[in-house]
Amino acid sequence: MTLTNPGDFNVSTQFKLPTYQPDRLCHILLGDYAAVVEAINRMDRLRYCERIAWLDPIPTGRSGEYISVMTRRITPVE
Repeated sequence: MTLTNPGDFNVSTQFKLPTYQPDRLCHILLGDYAAVVEAINRMDRLRYCERIAWLDPIPTGRSGEYISVMTRRITPVE
């Protein structure tokens, strides 16, 4: 599955950060659409996470900037 660029359009989006949960780690990608998608694809190839774990990149409202978020459950180190 490859994400495609939905096109540049101005959207005033209020992005709400996920609720803090101590057993979870939140990854945030912020940047150019192609760079965000490439980072997601690279983490998938490295088997760190699957592409479907990420929110589809959405425009931040700033010119050419997109954001995507992924949360992972973490296991405490003993």
